[in-house]
Amino acid sequence: MNAHDDPQFVIDDLAAKAGGYFAMPSKEEMAFTDLFFNICNQFGIHYASASPKARFFVDEVTRVTWAHMHGEKTAPSFSSFAKSDISA
Repeated sequence: MNAHDDPQFVIDDLAAKAGGYFAMPSKEEMAFTDLFFNICNQFGIHYASASPKARFFVDEVTRVTWAHMHGEKTAPSFSSFAKSDISA
């Protein structure tokens, strides 16, 4: 049997051409994906058929929510504007 006819060789060859084997997503990647789908469901958006504006909305809400959940700053908060001394 020729090595090129061996099914395992064919799979290995295809994987090498594609950059390697598939790796399972990490727990963090799965958590982000779950958050993404939860936000899509919350706002009734089917991402695959959504408009670019709706996709951008979902992407941004997911990004900001994820950052907030992990204590990262994404932008100045509204409270920082409300506390500023603005004299009339």
